[in-house]
Amino acid sequence: MGIILPDKLYIPSINASVPVKITRERRRSLRASVGKSSLLFRMPTALSKDQFDEAWHWFTQWVLQLTEKKPSILNHLMPKIYKNGEFINIRGIIYKINIQKSSLKTSKAYLGSNQTIELKISQSANPVDSAKIAGDLILRFMSKLNLSEIQHRVYELNNIHFKAKIKDIKLSNTNSRWGSCSKSGVIRLASRLMLAPNEVMDYVIIHELAHLIEFNHSTNFWKLVAEAMPDYKEKEKWLKINNYQCNF
Repeated sequence: MGIILPDKLYIPSINASVPVKITRERRRSLRASVGKSSLLFRMPTALSKDQFDEAWHWFTQWVLQLTEKKPSILNHLMPKIYKNGEFINIRGIIYKINIQKSSLKTSKAYLGSNQTIELKISQSANPVDSAKIAGDLILRFMSKLNLSEIQHRVYELNNIHFKAKIKDIKLSNTNSRWGSCSKSGVIRLASRLMLAPNEVMDYVIIHELAHLIEFNHSTNFWKLVAEAMPDYKEKEKWLKINNYQCNF
């Protein structure tokens, strides 16, 4: 029987489990690092069960020491737990979250009175699944609710600064990038940008619009971005520092 590779690691100091990606490759040493969406653990291919146990112990000790020195370094990997009655800021609007258990097999979300996001979550879901369901419901519902307004903003910024041809504008549930632009003129923005300040979303929009003219990151490209938003580097810095906050 082969070695079963763990995909999560429980860390007592932060009382949470975080995802782990283990890569077995032709190498002699162990290597650990913090990735964008998981802890990364690289190890030699040919390890016996005892050797793997020793390697995993080394890895867990490395993570524990890392979190002791930098307690917030894994914040972006920790799952978002939504609580009934808490508030969430989406595109500058404060919404209250109301979570209710439902006898229905499927969960749903809708906008109630006084800017309340009503979540109906199946009572059969366990606490871990309920947290993920809540985040997915809010993301999908708010994406539909805000898509038209975000599209309007893209066209508005395009008319002001670029006047380029746009084929389509979509919101995408991705954590790998903030936005993308195809050569055919399709602009995709990460839905999680709705959790960023509006001016930060504007920067990502301008960045992708500039690609409609310069499909690269050349000097001319950054000149276009700077002309449209002179302080764009401040927005880039915000995204880098606050990346983990923009997760549903």
